[in-house]
Amino acid sequence: MSTLIFEIEAISDLALEVMKAVIDKNEQTNKFEDPDSGPLAVASALSDFFQIASALGQGHASLDADEMAEFADYGLDLLDRLAFQLLALEVMEHRENMARIFISIGVWFSRQDATLDNLEGIADGFGRLTNGLNDPKELAEMCQLMAEVADAASNKLQLDEDQSNPYRPWRVLNLNAGIAATRSLDPQLMEQTFDELVRRLPTDMPGFLADGKRQMITQNVPDEVREVMDRYAEKWPAALPH
Repeated sequence: MSTLIFEIEAISDLALEVMKAVIDKNEQTNKFEDPDSGPLAVASALSDFFQIASALGQGHASLDADEMAEFADYGLDLLDRLAFQLLALEVMEHRENMARIFISIGVWFSRQDATLDNLEGIADGFGRLTNGLNDPKELAEMCQLMAEVADAASNKLQLDEDQSNPYRPWRVLNLNAGIAATRSLDPQLMEQTFDELVRRLPTDMPGFLADGKRQMITQNVPDEVREVMDRYAEKWPAALPH
């Protein structure tokens, strides 16, 4: 996908561009005054992080599974802090770039066999960019990327024991994958993704499928796509209103 990058050096360059914009805006507004937690401190830590990530990507360094999971947590926490500063400083012209960074680093970590315990920025990033797509091939690719990241999620996230927050990243990521699969108009991808949704978000399936069927009523979609939606909706019917 043209808007996404998966080489760690390119991700680092994009992050540097965002960091510079955040630092410049903070110098104008002085919103973050503490030098130990402000944009310069985050930028310095991210620079060190990307140097290590680059060494890992080039095979010049290695981490065991636990160390890689910890490294992923550390990097994603730094990006969360950068994203917070970007929003607080209203550097809105880089919100899409921030989404690209989160998605790209999430996919990069998943391809490094890292276990991910923080999906917040990644799930939000996928949601932001997926909502702006209309091309079926791009939607199919985005769905597949979300599947890669979901597969890398920690056991704790995949167990999904605390379902009190409807906006929890695990749920958001998987529902967006289902939406992207549906909008891709690819019956095989829909089946694969729906099967994962049945396993990962069983209580959400009836509502998800009912909503999909409602939207298809007014849309001109191929019969084979409609058949997949109807078949799964029949297996997972929504509760009738009392």
